Amino acid sequence: MATGDDPAELKRGTTLAERGAGSIGRILEILDLFTEEHPVVRVEDLMARRDYTRSTAYRYVKALSDAGLVAPVGNGFYALGPRIVELERLMHMTDPLLQAAEAVLPDLAEAVPNSIVLLCSLYRDKVLCVLKAGPGSIHAEGRDIQILRARGLPLPLFRGAASLAILAFLPPHRIRSLYLDRQADIAEAGLGATWPEVRSRLAAIRRDGHMTTVGQFNPDLAAVAVPVLSRDRSEVVASLTRILARHDFGPDFHHGEVQALKEGAARLAARMP
Repeated sequence: MATGDDPAELKRGTTLAERGAGSIGRILEILDLFTEEHPVVRVEDLMARRDYTRSTAYRYVKALSDAGLVAPVGNGFYALGPRIVELERLMHMTDPLLQAAEAVLPDLAEAVPNSIVLLCSLYRDKVLCVLKAGPGSIHAEGRDIQILRARGLPLPLFRGAASLAILAFLPPHRIRSLYLDRQADIAEAGLGATWPEVRSRLAAIRRDGHMTTVGQFNPDLAAVAVPVLSRDRSEVVASLTRILARHDFGPDFHHGEVQALKEGAARLAARMP
């Protein structure tokens, strides 16, 4: 695992342009404007939200459109483009992490009925669901609870077993940088109000080698997560998480499940380059 405590790591909100990528970074950060709440944007939106001149905004949009990353949809609006669909297909077919997970997750999911297994990875300051195996819902307390975890869905960085199993295994300087930039969010998530408290909390997760939550997002569900480390164990690349009914979760199950997930993570890592 990497060591060090240099807080010079990238912080939340640091743009590609600020990291020295110049106009390429400014062009690509336009893609950050597309969200579920704002699926289409106009040149005027870029001018207002990025403080671009009209000529610069048009030039950047043209560059993205020529690359197929955005596409006009009428009335001056642009949506995400077909190149992204093409890249998604290519990634699904060739991504080493996803390929490894598709060989491992189905067996893990089948081993425990009425549960799902998630593979999640870190992208900048987001934890994304990469793959889900198992049913679409979990039966608990006499009802079916739908699990709204889909590929590409961002999860809270400082809450939940899947995220904390990644966060705790990041290099110390990266954790320190996140703390300096997101102290309020970290405190609100219950990880600690001071740097020593946060460092101690995450160190405990590293010692345990897993993270467990009960009732955090739904009072009737529990989750157990372990990190997926690279083959040389130098960095965390993802987390494996099982979500199940709270009433199925007990001390005996917990111990066995942690070991099963760790073995699954090891098998996954062994399939990685």
